[in-house]
Amino acid sequence: MKKFLLMLLLAGVCIPLGVRAQAPKKVSIEGTVTEYNTKEPIAGCVVSIPTLELWVVTDAKGRFRMPSVTTGSYTIEATCLGYEPLSYKVTVSASIGALSLRLKESSLQLNTVTVTAQRGRSINSSSTIDRQAMDHLQATSVKDVMQLLPGVLTANPELTNSTSNFVGIRDLPNSMTDGKDANSINSSSVGVYVDGAVVNNSAMLMGGKAAAFGQQTSRGIDMRTISTDNIESIEVIRGVASAEYGNMSAGAVVVKTKQGRTPYEIRVKTVPDTKAVSLTKGYALGSDKGFLNASIDYANAMKDIRTVEESYDRGTFSVGYTNTFNRDRTPFQFNAKVSGYLSRGTTKADPDNISQAERKELDDRNLSINLNGSWLLNKSWITSLKYVFNTSMTRQYARQQMAPSALGVANPGALENGEYLTEFTPDNYLSDIRNLSMAYYTTAKMVAELSGRYGKVYNKAMLGVEWNNSGNTGKGQYYEGVRPMSFRPEPFSDIPFLNQVAVFAEEKATLPIGKTSLTWQAGGRFTYMATDQLNDKWAVDPRFNAKYTIISNRAPKKVRELSLRAGWGIQTTLPALRLLYPFPVYIDRVSFSWGGTAETGPVAAWTTFVTPQSDMINRDLKMQYSKNFEVGLDFDMFGVKGGITYYNEKMRNGYTLRMVPQVLSFREYETYKGTEVPVYMDDPNNPRQPVLGVGGEPLDYRDEKIFNTASVKKPANDGKYDKWGVEYTFDFGQIRPVRTSVVVNGAYMTMTRKDSEGVLLYDTYSSVKVPIDGKNIYNPFLGAYYGGKSVSSGSVYTRFNSNINLITHIPKLRLITTLTVQCVWLNRTRNLQADGVYILDDDNNPVYGDFSNGTNGKMIYRDPDFYMNMDGQLLPFNRDLYNDPTYGAAYREYLQTGSATTTFVENSFKPYFMANLRVTKEIGRIAQISFYANNFTNSHPKMLLKSTGTYKRVNTDIYFGAELKLKF
Repeated sequence: MKKFLLMLLLAGVCIPLGVRAQAPKKVSIEGTVTEYNTKEPIAGCVVSIPTLELWVVTDAKGRFRMPSVTTGSYTIEATCLGYEPLSYKVTVSASIGALSLRLKESSLQLNTVTVTAQRGRSINSSSTIDRQAMDHLQATSVKDVMQLLPGVLTANPELTNSTSNFVGIRDLPNSMTDGKDANSINSSSVGVYVDGAVVNNSAMLMGGKAAAFGQQTSRGIDMRTISTDNIESIEVIRGVASAEYGNMSAGAVVVKTKQGRTPYEIRVKTVPDTKAVSLTKGYALGSDKGFLNASIDYANAMKDIRTVEESYDRGTFSVGYTNTFNRDRTPFQFNAKVSGYLSRGTTKADPDNISQAERKELDDRNLSINLNGSWLLNKSWITSLKYVFNTSMTRQYARQQMAPSALGVANPGALENGEYLTEFTPDNYLSDIRNLSMAYYTTAKMVAELSGRYGKVYNKAMLGVEWNNSGNTGKGQYYEGVRPMSFRPEPFSDIPFLNQVAVFAEEKATLPIGKTSLTWQAGGRFTYMATDQLNDKWAVDPRFNAKYTIISNRAPKKVRELSLRAGWGIQTTLPALRLLYPFPVYIDRVSFSWGGTAETGPVAAWTTFVTPQSDMINRDLKMQYSKNFEVGLDFDMFGVKGGITYYNEKMRNGYTLRMVPQVLSFREYETYKGTEVPVYMDDPNNPRQPVLGVGGEPLDYRDEKIFNTASVKKPANDGKYDKWGVEYTFDFGQIRPVRTSVVVNGAYMTMTRKDSEGVLLYDTYSSVKVPIDGKNIYNPFLGAYYGGKSVSSGSVYTRFNSNINLITHIPKLRLITTLTVQCVWLNRTRNLQADGVYILDDDNNPVYGDFSNGTNGKMIYRDPDFYMNMDGQLLPFNRDLYNDPTYGAAYREYLQTGSATTTFVENSFKPYFMANLRVTKEIGRIAQISFYANNFTNSHPKMLLKSTGTYKRVNTDIYFGAELKLKF
């Protein structure tokens, strides 16, 4: 609440101060936008003054008129699809009637071509990747584009891999040897926005049931479903985002698709395991009638080109219309797009596979409708009104056919508590499990902006509201034919739709201070979740950024630009439906088993324990959030442009599933060797309690109790990590004699994971009986450990890497090549030692200490912190219990032993390198050929993992591909 009041105070103070200042004079700017060489007018070009948030769109004759422009010095920008952006500095003291802006068509003939990630326009840490960079990279999905960011290692595309197509920002994967798999908590916290609308999967409930091809709900957005062929630009926000962006705590990926006139473009891509083709076109519909953009693409990938056993197919399409109405007064920009995808993952029977009937498949389809735009009102109380409306439906159908490891086995399936006779699987048993998800998402957002110059202060205020609705009407898990093993239905349609409402406000002001200037941005986002499943339904995200510009756009001198910036903020990821509405859990325990006779067949009775949904809900679940801080330096001096950023992020309350211990009471019958079939009868000792018996006499049984810890997993907030590092980019400019630019980027990154720190977790209970008082009985105790049973309490990952890019551009040949040398200078990881870890001396006495240098061959041990008895009492544990004459064997079952005496020894690789090559050649104005080869020297040095004594090869596999683009 204090943060909420502070932000309201800031917004309330700044806006009135600006309004009270004397308003400068208002004038108009008119002009034309033409093509640089042919001087033909360009329609649909956006001419803007970013400082004032003013914009207009040229008409069919390339003309524009911008009324009510405050006098002052500005940068006017002109942008149009297929043309290089133009920035033009102008001092506006009176109306301008004939401003001429000439744009150059994007081509390798230009002297300046950008094929790397560029610094974003925000005052936080962000990078922009434009169309030329994506063409040169030959990206198949948005995941491929991320390797242009500082600190990211090269990863080969793998469309058949369901875990390698999620993005993490400022992320260190768990594996030291590659960079393809993003950390799951990090990737699930990345916000993805396409044309202003958030891409959501919070209502996706299939999870691991999606036959190994689907969108794993715990990892975020599957980037395979977003094709790059119809994308104009991608902005990746790494720092503290604007308050406009919500439901994210690890950065954001903002995608803008093509809008405007373009020629027909056909792309054909081929790599060893993937083939892709696409067609895009932007139509001009006539004078002031707008533009129509259409695209379609198809990709096929094989996990192994030697077999058809596993494949992935993806097709995407989009049709968009854009137009600007009332251009000369209050222009209203309208964009409408219908898009979707169809992907299919299949695991087919291999000719060499004995189990020909086994297969997995996933059919994943999406249809989206997006409306977005802006209305430039240019009034004294409002400058513009932006809007976004998006609705989408995602249908996932998964099917898995599987033969069991054994036939004729008991198959329990009761839906209520109790002991039941079970059916048996037939000899021709083949499970056929289906899963149908129908997820719906609707987003509506409205943002009002007020921009202008008040005295010497440039000010922009923003106030917005956003509504999100999500739900799933799918049938969920079901089957055809014979009931699968221990099958229970999970109808998604039983879960209600969820509404979320967010209000956000932000103030941005630039204040000149002599020859310098200070820009600050302060805002906050307030989100409410309309659900009765949480006690705490609010998320409050204050966010602040500031930039102090010391030198800006100075005429050619040794120091042309120099600025400092900093940011701090809280960013929250909201819980998904799967966490708010978990399904009931069914646990089956065998009570009786009899092999039967040749005439009767076997008989089995199992006891079913049901944990209802009401007991699975965690109403005390907190919102996952991240506190982000960064400070950076941007410069252009001594011929070098670039930036250095220090960041520090602390993620807390990460969403996890925590095992909950239960005590299960059931009957366990003595071994029966008779020939008469047992049937249920009333228990003489317990009236109205059915019991198995023969000939009117109950069978002998024992009342047993046993712990269960593996099945019941409630939503929890046990995830935690700390990240800090330094990102850097240095552009040394072009070496003119060889027309080669040198760009170096990279990062030093450290990530510490301490999941479940301070949380008491229970051991996985073993149902193997232990000797007590000369009898074998179920263990009456359950061990509990702070942070879990492992001798390790977490892990630390550290990496320092650089990408040295040598970019050779020869405009006369329409040729550009990029040689990237990837240097990993430092790559370390180590397991953090849990509290209470010890070794035994020669007298079997515990010796505690720091074992980061190993234990000289001695085994590592850890005792439980507590133990639970069958009455549910939690009691402190001490080592003397191991020698208890009665229960010693039961207690010793929970003594944790480290698997290696070098568990806590740091793994540190010596520096290793690899080289990638990319070549793009234009053939006139109709064709473009591109080629790339990752790790073309096939560098795979072996590195020793000291913690395990094994060797691993580093660097990605050699990989190559080519692309042909035709334009007409």
